[in-house]
Amino acid sequence: MIPNETLSLIAGFIAMSFVVIAYFVKKKVLYLVYQSACIVFLILSYLFNAQYFAMIGMVIGLWRALTFFWLEHKEKDASILWSYLFSGLTIASYFIVNFWILGDAKPLDILCLFASCAYAFIFRIRNLKIVRFTMLAPTIVSILYNILSGAALFVTISYSFELGANVVSIFKYHVIKPHKDRT
Repeated sequence: MIPNETLSLIAGFIAMSFVVIAYFVKKKVLYLVYQSACIVFLILSYLFNAQYFAMIGMVIGLWRALTFFWLEHKEKDASILWSYLFSGLTIASYFIVNFWILGDAKPLDILCLFASCAYAFIFRIRNLKIVRFTMLAPTIVSILYNILSGAALFVTISYSFELGANVVSIFKYHVIKPHKDRT
């Protein structure tokens, strides 16, 4: 596919919109729905930009989000084994693509792998308050990775918006006590 930066940016903007909305829902199942929609548009964004490793990582992320959505919808706790499975798949796809196919692995990529694996463990948590607080670490690491790796400015800005939305949602739901008439 010939890269199309305009379509990539549009899909990335739509993804960013969904992730911002995700932080302001009150139920974990809705959080996972919006995260899944975000991931679908990130997959399209990476496809339009011919960034296939990132796209494969997002496909694994979509599978992860849908699995945890299904378990959350059934009101079941996700086994820690799911987190290990999705982390293992992420690491395996990284090694296959970056070592075997592209031959272009960098030590800095450890930050990206850490963030991706952290998401797999955080998404299994059922308590949305804990999810909001723990999402801070991998989001900050993702921003750092994108800055240090020279990723497209829009990608870095997207993660920065996600971080900002998360911080605002933490203040809204967990720091500033809502009035009874606003809940």
